[in-house]
Amino acid sequence: MRGPGQEPWNRYRELFPKYFWSEETRLASIIVADAKGSYVRDTSGKKYIDLTSQWATNNLGNVPDEVLDVTVQALARYGFLTYFMNPHLPMIELAEKLIENRPSPNLTRVFLELSGTGAAEGAVKHAVEASGRPLILSFLGQYHGLSIGTNLIGSLSAHERRHWEAWGGGAVYAPYPFPYRRPRGMSETEYGGWVLDYIREQILGRQAEADRIAGVIFEPVACEAGVWIPPSGFVRGLAKLCHDHGWYFIADEVETGLGRTGTMWAIEHFGVAPDLLAIGKGISGGIMPIAAVMGTEEVMGRAKVAAGTTFAGHPAACAAATKTLEILRRDRIPERSHRLGTTALRRVREWERFDHVGEVRGLGLCLAVELVQDKRSRRPDPERGRRVFFDCVEHGTIPLWNYGDHVIRIEPPLTISPAALAAGLDTLERALRRHAAR
Repeated sequence: MRGPGQEPWNRYRELFPKYFWSEETRLASIIVADAKGSYVRDTSGKKYIDLTSQWATNNLGNVPDEVLDVTVQALARYGFLTYFMNPHLPMIELAEKLIENRPSPNLTRVFLELSGTGAAEGAVKHAVEASGRPLILSFLGQYHGLSIGTNLIGSLSAHERRHWEAWGGGAVYAPYPFPYRRPRGMSETEYGGWVLDYIREQILGRQAEADRIAGVIFEPVACEAGVWIPPSGFVRGLAKLCHDHGWYFIADEVETGLGRTGTMWAIEHFGVAPDLLAIGKGISGGIMPIAAVMGTEEVMGRAKVAAGTTFAGHPAACAAATKTLEILRRDRIPERSHRLGTTALRRVREWERFDHVGEVRGLGLCLAVELVQDKRSRRPDPERGRRVFFDCVEHGTIPLWNYGDHVIRIEPPLTISPAALAAGLDTLERALRRHAAR
């Protein structure tokens, strides 16, 4: 199996933390020499289809020309300005463009951040400080970032929380209603109802009184967990709980937003209106780091909240984000994601004929293949996930895979050509077939 040239790899290994690399990851990782559109190329000149869009960041492909052009122009005109000291035109234009593309008319205010982690924290900060309540309700399996704060309000896995177990913070947790792993004999709808009952009876009854909870942070699709898609009735029931108890409903759309699931925002699949919307990753076209929070007048127009960071709202990043939003609407990118994703899902569902593929699921161009030891037991098979991933990379396709996971994800640029997407799926299907036997 071919990896990067020895010399670049040695430099990488000597300069960065050891947990970034191992001899095993060296076999499957590449040192990127250049990237464009839906492809990356390594230092030996080998070209790869990118089915990751760099963790759903390059929704318009790598280095979209129009976004790059406005970014360079903004850099030349503004350099850097700290937005809360020196408001500038690009930040106002971005806020207006976000309001034009909001999932609900109740979102009227915009707060700018630097990363998706910052957006999740910023949304929680607004909820807690505006409400005067100390607690946030979160869900097991969600991912909101790896800062200390987001590590406490998210609970993707015990690995991320290792060494921080005693830092309880102000989060209380409920199960995320992941339909594939619902209790046997229970329907998806019943499972969603059971989780709502758990919140009412176990959390409100035993962990916290309702008036101590500021809000709920919720991923409409739990991407990092393995593209968990909750029952629609559950999401509507959760929104009603928020309304009944005066909780702010925070939709974390850092990975699911901006067309990824076939609509501009994943929350639109469920017909509910969030009070806060955390946005990141794909908002800047992959050119500059930027993130944002949208909020209601109640949560963002009244209370003075201590939030922000120096490089948030960088003028060039704002210009990049405004152009990205313009292209998403002008070229009907979310609709394209829906069409391509529907075709891709129809094909990859055929892979459920393999005994080691427990389930294939997805919305838009956010797809997952869950690998199991066998269909009857449904026991996760991370070793097979590792082998399938390595096989794909060796044969020129990079799917999305967290080291040690049993789920292979397909989250390509939303602008990927049908031919490139089909070729990438061909590679993944051949890898699944080759590793069907243990």
